Amino acid sequence: MLSKNVALKQFNDNYSDLKESEKQSFARICNKFLQVNFITRKKIRDANDYRFVLAYREAFNSFFNLIDFSLNIERQDEVVYIKNESVFNHLKLRKDQSLLLLVIRVLYHGKRDFITLDDNVEIYLSEVHDELARIGYLDNKRITKDRLKPALSLLRQYNIIDYVDNNLRDDTRIKIYPTVVYATNLETIKDVVDRIDEYTNGEGVETEDEEIIED
Repeated sequence: MLSKNVALKQFNDNYSDLKESEKQSFARICNKFLQVNFITRKKIRDANDYRFVLAYREAFNSFFNLIDFSLNIERQDEVVYIKNESVFNHLKLRKDQSLLLLVIRVLYHGKRDFITLDDNVEIYLSEVHDELARIGYLDNKRITKDRLKPALSLLRQYNIIDYVDNNLRDDTRIKIYPTVVYATNLETIKDVVDRIDEYTNGEGVETEDEEIIED
């Protein structure tokens, strides 16, 4: 983290060089970060914003330093996101939401090695149900739509997945963005699997556990 004085000077230097239209884009994207946290080139509507952040990363970095956030750029996955350095304002998830996020991350890792660079990872909703059954969640029962829909909507809100809600049938296609890798404080797929085991074995897991990094 930069000191506040250094960050302020860098922000003034970089921001003053922007054209008026660029300043408007800068403000819009800053607000977008604070709303959804994750921006990825893999999402068509976010591709230009992703490139804008890379082009003016010094201005973004110094601005977010001033409010105790760090700007993180993951070029290998074409993801940019912000993180509060004091671990404030992380979004707590309920158990169902946490488990769904972890299962989707497992499915993402299982599929991403079989796609080309410009393709997106996509799964069917049936694969989510199959994975939940495989790990023994809900005694092999299907997660109900009234619990599934809010969880999926939340992940879509934060640019982790996208899908078209066609009554959440088994053939519903879910696009998984690489942001899923950075959405929790778990670093490796082994950490993810271990956390899933904790959930299914009931080892000290309460109603809230996972955190989505956000404003």
